[in-house]
Formats: sequence, C-alpha cells, structure tokens
Amino acid sequence: MVATKTERIPIMFDKQLVERIDDYSYENRIRTRSEAIRRLVLTSLETSANKKGEPSA
Repeated sequence: MVATKTERIPIMFDKQLVERIDDYSYENRIRTRSEAIRRLVLTSLETSANKKGEPSA
C-alpha cells in the first residue's frame, strides 16, 4: 500500500548537501529529489529505531 503524501514541508539545504542528495538520487536511479529525500529520511528513521530496538513501520 502506498501512503498518500499530504504534508508539504519547505526546507533549505546548503549547496553541498543538495549535491550529495542528487548524487544519491542518480546512483539509486531515483527520479526526483523529493523521493530521494523521502527515502533518505525513512532509512535514517528505520536505522535509528533498529538501534533502539523499536519495531519499524
């Protein structure tokens, strides 16, 4: 099941971080910067939860 995206969060990044996100997107064949950021956030949250022994979503 795909979650509907309903929240918009404006955010600013420095140029180097945007370049790293774009590199990640290219290396992982992710078509949009937004999707790359979503995946990076989810991966980080899952990793953090696993370290704490919490169940992942």
